[in-house]
Amino acid sequence: LDFSVGVLPLPGICWFVFFSVVMLYANLVVISKRRWAEGSEKSVGLQYVLRTVCVAVTCGSLLFILSRMPLRADLSSENLFTLTDATHQTLAGIRETQRVTIQAFLSPEVPSDYVETRRQLVGLLREFGRSSGGAIEVREILVEPFSEEAEQARALGIEPVRLQYDRDGKREEAEVFLGAFIQSASDELVIPFFGKGLPIEYELTRSLRTVSAEKRLKLGVLVTDAQVMTEGAGGGRWEIVRELQKQYKVVAVNPSQRLLPEEKPAADAAEAEKGAEAKKDGEQDEKKPAEDFDVLLAIMPSALTQPQMDNFLEYVKSGRPALIFDDPCPFVFQTQAGLSMAPKMPKAGGGGMFGGPPPEQKADNGELTGLMTLLNVKWDNGQITYDRNNPHSQFGTLPPEYVFISRTGNDAVPFAQDSAVTKSLQDLVLLYPGTITDRAGRKEQEFTPLLRTSRESGLLGWDDYTSASFSPFSMSPSREINPNPRRRDDGDSHVIAARIRNESKENPLNVIFCADLDMITDWFFMERNRGMLDVQFDNVTFVLNAVDALAGDETFIPLRSRRETLRTLQFVESRTSNLRQNLNRQEKEAQAAMDKALETAEKELRDEISRIEKDETLDDRSREVQVSQKEQQLSRQLEVRKEQLERDVNSQIRKSALEMKREVRRVENTVRIVACIVPAILPICFGMLFLGMRNLAEQQSINPNRRKS
Repeated sequence: LDFSVGVLPLPGICWFVFFSVVMLYANLVVISKRRWAEGSEKSVGLQYVLRTVCVAVTCGSLLFILSRMPLRADLSSENLFTLTDATHQTLAGIRETQRVTIQAFLSPEVPSDYVETRRQLVGLLREFGRSSGGAIEVREILVEPFSEEAEQARALGIEPVRLQYDRDGKREEAEVFLGAFIQSASDELVIPFFGKGLPIEYELTRSLRTVSAEKRLKLGVLVTDAQVMTEGAGGGRWEIVRELQKQYKVVAVNPSQRLLPEEKPAADAAEAEKGAEAKKDGEQDEKKPAEDFDVLLAIMPSALTQPQMDNFLEYVKSGRPALIFDDPCPFVFQTQAGLSMAPKMPKAGGGGMFGGPPPEQKADNGELTGLMTLLNVKWDNGQITYDRNNPHSQFGTLPPEYVFISRTGNDAVPFAQDSAVTKSLQDLVLLYPGTITDRAGRKEQEFTPLLRTSRESGLLGWDDYTSASFSPFSMSPSREINPNPRRRDDGDSHVIAARIRNESKENPLNVIFCADLDMITDWFFMERNRGMLDVQFDNVTFVLNAVDALAGDETFIPLRSRRETLRTLQFVESRTSNLRQNLNRQEKEAQAAMDKALETAEKELRDEISRIEKDETLDDRSREVQVSQKEQQLSRQLEVRKEQLERDVNSQIRKSALEMKREVRRVENTVRIVACIVPAILPICFGMLFLGMRNLAEQQSINPNRRKS
């Protein structure tokens, strides 16, 4: 398995060398058998059998000795299987400060999909123990179901995960323990489960540094209608909070209070901190924050009221770091009652069939006007972007509003290469994201686009991708997502996320703004852990990198972002890209033809009505009646004509899409056939060459008189 991933381990190489030595010696014995003297075959044969056994035992002993030496060469281009500098620095820091205990609770047997994960975990734990110089004590605890070890694991917060797997054609389930409890003298941390999609070295290194640090950085999460920090009936905290708690001290921040701490002299700092800790939650001053923090995470600030928005803008204006997620179409909040939590929609609460007070008003009607003015950017709270560039065929049935930001097939620059947040990312997926643009005009301000769509994209307005409906649950009007909006590509690359920095004293700013919320929902965190898809999406990596960059601690960004580079066939990409462009062109032409036909029909309607209105033989009453009848008649004809044209256009587009898919399949099959044939050409040529050389040698060694004529 090591060879298949680009690693040459010394024990593996020695195994093949020693096996070859034993087999070659056995072949030598068999070949030399013909030279043994007659009558001594048994004694000589027994002697050579003993020699062969001795050679095998010697090679086996050497192999056992060398297997205890963890020497290997990592030949992968990204050095994926070599401990990083961040890991070595963390281990060196632990040696100088304190001792850490790692208790790994492992099931003795795991499904085949998790065998490699368990092997890597055990190997890394042992490597950490060896490299720490005794500062890290590793305890591997094998956990059987219903054992005392299982109860101990549960008491520490490590629960088994029920996994389904195939065995002998049958579908079975098993409860698997694959977690760790890491403890130091000052802190402790739990990793409940190492999924096969989880970067094990990163998780262990981050956890070790977190528990060995004297003080964690503090992350404030703004309390909004998204209820990211809510526990209990709301469904519990979001996974993004649980993930950040492994590295930061996460605190809830009430936007009704001032977010900025009061500046106090250094002499009074310790006393003020003790006084703040002594206060109870109910005794806190509403005009002061409960506690200070290093980075602010704000999710859906468009739902804030005006007083809350004022406090939020005061914090951003101070130049302190803030990571902001807001979404014109928060797909995660869509329910049977329709879309909710969208900035265009009013705040929930009050009214409805049971009455109650009216809901509070959003600041700037959810448009974030004050924030956009402060950041000097433009963001439409009802406008989304779509992208037809979808490099993953397994997701080909998803609409273009599922935007794939990928290095594959993207003619623009999808990720900022000069930013540590995105330079190592490869694939992200966003659902109905918005877009932001820089207004420019501030020379001292830096606007860095972090995420961009391809040029096969366009924009959709609020009325384009949503439609009005009525919710029987709230007995009030609602909005539903239109699955087939009219799309028109504009050929631009739209910015979805950007970092905005201003180091001037007049307008200090340090903000990362992302116009999509769905990219950080719980599903992506669970998928990152389980690794059930063939594609590794970097959504989680993006948000964690963004927090670290804003906090000024980029130690883990290279380690977290390290993964194998996505390598694709450029020939297939270029052909499929041309096919998508042709399909887009045909859609545009069909749409333009339909619009022209409708325009012609409407013109005929207006001409017919105008003719009646100008008919002087009719009195006013008759003219009014005939105009009304004609309008109704022609309106019905126009509606029928419009439906017919839409059916024709959809049929033509569907036919073109099917033809494109068939052509893509033909291209893929061609590449597959060529890939099977080309590698076999060289061995066949060598075989023919050696066969010819052998026949030539045989002919030269035969007496010409003995050859057949």
